Amino acid sequence: MNLKFNFMLFSQSSFNLEYFESELKSKDYLSTKKKIIKDISSKSFGFLQDLYSNNLDEIIYLAEQLKSFENVLFLGTGGSSLGGKTLVSIKENFFLKDISPKVYFLENVDEWSISRLTKKINLQNTALVVISKSGETIETLSQFFFLKNEMKEIRNFKKKVFIITENKKSTLKEIQEEEELKFYEHKKNIGGRFSVFSLVGLLPASLVGFEISNFREGGKLFLKNLIKDEEGFFDNHFFSALSLMILYKKNYNISVFMPYSDRLNNLSFWYRQLWAESIGKNKMGITPMNALGTVDQHSQIQLYLDGPSDKFFTFIFEKQKKTKKNLDCSYGKEKNYHLLHNKSLTNLLICELKATIETLKKKKNL
Repeated sequence: MNLKFNFMLFSQSSFNLEYFESELKSKDYLSTKKKIIKDISSKSFGFLQDLYSNNLDEIIYLAEQLKSFENVLFLGTGGSSLGGKTLVSIKENFFLKDISPKVYFLENVDEWSISRLTKKINLQNTALVVISKSGETIETLSQFFFLKNEMKEIRNFKKKVFIITENKKSTLKEIQEEEELKFYEHKKNIGGRFSVFSLVGLLPASLVGFEISNFREGGKLFLKNLIKDEEGFFDNHFFSALSLMILYKKNYNISVFMPYSDRLNNLSFWYRQLWAESIGKNKMGITPMNALGTVDQHSQIQLYLDGPSDKFFTFIFEKQKKTKKNLDCSYGKEKNYHLLHNKSLTNLLICELKATIETLKKKKNL
């Protein structure tokens, strides 16, 4: 998947280029940059240990076991779900294919939804993957209790349950030991929302054919280039972070993340969680909002255009393959849509994205 990023971060009235360039040379920025590179080089961040680990064979082996089931239900919420769910949804056409296993993410404790699912699928041929870093997440435990009761008549139920949690005393670990369920360790130094490079994120991705090895290698390559910092690589990629800091100081405190792609919609939910849980501290923080183009042009854009000037925008779209499925817009005497004739839906999507950006720039003097 090829992604295009367009960051609209500042208005001409609030942003001074000379000020930005001076910030890049400031002691605070340079010391922060030095610390980040040092921490990455020494793998101080917990998630880096999984990124550089050699456990892909273990993940692939477990995925192969799960592929023998017709359905796999991932029980988890927040960081235990959103990263893996994002990778699964990126896999092209997965939800349209009639393949096994079907992957479902149970994140809420809405009994109506879970009951509907259990009536729809064949529970006899269903596996449960229960994920909770702490082993005490009440929603995840309650989902398990509910499904255990629903599946109590299922033959060999215990062989269909896979537990991912820390190797420490907790309710979920106690259940795993008492019931003799399969156990896979969630590393204690990896926060749930940062677990996408671990078993938590890569297992569901592997089930749908996502190239998890390439995914990890891409992450390592990016960090390698960040450490080398050739041709301003670090500054170019931390431009956005520095811009956010400048904007926040000028009371731009709402970040709108708007992919123009259905496959990237879950990315916006994951981004929202990563941002809110990581940055919302000590009565400070930028509020993340997610939207989907073109859908939310008909719901949220009105607020963006005529509401308060307290937002900045991130637009993402994917470079799609050329298609021969062009539109026939030759109907009607007036032919109001003649400009669309022989154009594709992708042409329309990109045009609407560009028009949205230009309209915001014009309206908000960006």
